[in-house]
Amino acid sequence: MALQSTYHNTEGWSLAKILSIVFHPLWMPMLIYMLTRWLDPYYVITARADRFVLLLLTVNIIAPAVSMLVMIRYGMLSSIELKNRNERLGPYLITIFYYLVSYFMLRWFAPELPRETFSFVLAIICSLVFSLTVNLFWKISVHMLAQGGVFGTLLALQRLHHAEVTLVAMFCVLMSGLTGYSRVKLEAHTPGQVYAGFFLGLVVNYLAISNRIMI
Repeated sequence: MALQSTYHNTEGWSLAKILSIVFHPLWMPMLIYMLTRWLDPYYVITARADRFVLLLLTVNIIAPAVSMLVMIRYGMLSSIELKNRNERLGPYLITIFYYLVSYFMLRWFAPELPRETFSFVLAIICSLVFSLTVNLFWKISVHMLAQGGVFGTLLALQRLHHAEVTLVAMFCVLMSGLTGYSRVKLEAHTPGQVYAGFFLGLVVNYLAISNRIMI
């Protein structure tokens, strides 16, 4: 019986680890953008500008990941999972910096970009800034922040342009549940930190995109 219990715990941990990687927050902005292109009939963009946005989002996956791996190499981080709240400041600031640069680079293609593109990137920056502020006092789940961002974006597209998001939103809820499970199972977060991250991401993305906020 003890051996069986140990087996199940190991299996659960392995599944949670896989889910945590599959639903890592670094690739969620790319997912949000791809869903917007697919679901929103009013999201019209030139091919050239679209390639530029995709390039920037790809860089914002690779650059923060490489930066964190370098920090791990030099002992500044213990892991890319950022379980230690006190280790999060550097990765947060690096990621915010990359997205700020991306936001202003998008200005080069402003006439060819829907306003929602700027709102989307601004929502990412604001979510990270709010999360960083909370993190100074209490650890919040960045994985769930990203999941909430996906869900909030879907709701915003439905409000703005009546995009048909029902089935994708249902899948998003499932994806969020699995991500939350993985973070709690890995003891990276408490349930409260998971819920807080999700709702912060949801609210910021919904408000920014549904009101088409940009600077």
